[in-house]
Amino acid sequence: MAELVAPAGDLERLKIAFLYGADAVYCGGTVFGLRKFSPNFSIKDLQKGISLGNEKGKRVYLVLNGFARNSDLDLLKSYLEEIEHLQPHALIISDMGVSRLACRYTSIPIHISTQASVTNVYAAKLWKEAGAKRIVLARELTLSEIQIIQKNVPLEYEVFIHGSMCASYSGKCVISNYTAGRDSNRGGCIQTCRHSFDLLDPDTRAFLGSKKIMNARDLNTEALIPDLIKAGIHGFKIEGRMKTHLYLAATVLAYRKAIDKTKQTGIFYRSRRRYCTGGLEQRPFSESIQYEDDASEESVFIGTVKDALPEEGLFIQVKNSFSKGDTLHLFNSGGDRVPFQTQEVWNMAGTPLQTTCPNSVVRLPWIEGSHPNALVFR
Repeated sequence: MAELVAPAGDLERLKIAFLYGADAVYCGGTVFGLRKFSPNFSIKDLQKGISLGNEKGKRVYLVLNGFARNSDLDLLKSYLEEIEHLQPHALIISDMGVSRLACRYTSIPIHISTQASVTNVYAAKLWKEAGAKRIVLARELTLSEIQIIQKNVPLEYEVFIHGSMCASYSGKCVISNYTAGRDSNRGGCIQTCRHSFDLLDPDTRAFLGSKKIMNARDLNTEALIPDLIKAGIHGFKIEGRMKTHLYLAATVLAYRKAIDKTKQTGIFYRSRRRYCTGGLEQRPFSESIQYEDDASEESVFIGTVKDALPEEGLFIQVKNSFSKGDTLHLFNSGGDRVPFQTQEVWNMAGTPLQTTCPNSVVRLPWIEGSHPNALVFR
């Protein structure tokens, strides 16, 4: 059975992922994940997330896929002892040393991160012998290569199906180290590959303009879902722990419906980067580079419905401001998009507003089809 695995940058996004159809989420704690600038999970929030997953029959995977240095090991040991009591459903690890310590200090199943770049049968056997339950395969593999590994090494396998692609090999990039002094493989990536670079004539040094020479298109395998299911892949993984609630909800719901073979919503979150199918179809890697941003209009995430009471209205946690009179859309967990015009907006003291402020809570009139954790976007 294909398991849909969604990113959760914080506890609120974990709840949204579950509500919109994820079977499991992956999230980072405060140490050793590769998203240092994501909100991440405190021990208290991690405990809440795991409890919620258990209640709903869903799973929470904790990411520990940074590459540890000797100076990290004492903190890592104490952290492993702490999370052993919480019992997340798996630890996602890329470093063999961290894997050894996890097996020593916890009883939690081990999943091998795509950072480990497993691309062949012998690498898969090595990790299986080391105690791994699942391997998140390298993103560069074709579907036929994945099937060879599955055939020769019986194990659970997971592949990325949607989201940002790294310009480097399975995320092993050091461009950020050089350009910003932040270690990509220890959670500090600033996505230098997304930037424009000035081009100079090699002989005259004359300025030739600027271009995005490494900007990878986003991965989208919606059309390949039947093939991936037929191949027997266990986990279908969505990238994006630092992306918006709208991206998370729309993408999870679209793949949930694709996996369940029901009618599509047609609501993929619009990215400024075009899509590709990564390495799965053995296309030239040059097709994965997008030299300029897509000029198409991008949906703007406005906020999350914190409460929905017919007699009182909607209470919205505002992320991006909007004004009275704006036309917005409500997106609920059934996949419905409900357009509405904001004819009245109040703050929590009941004062009418003309324009809202980010990071505030406002009240709108009741909208049919709304519920807590529904999303509002422009």
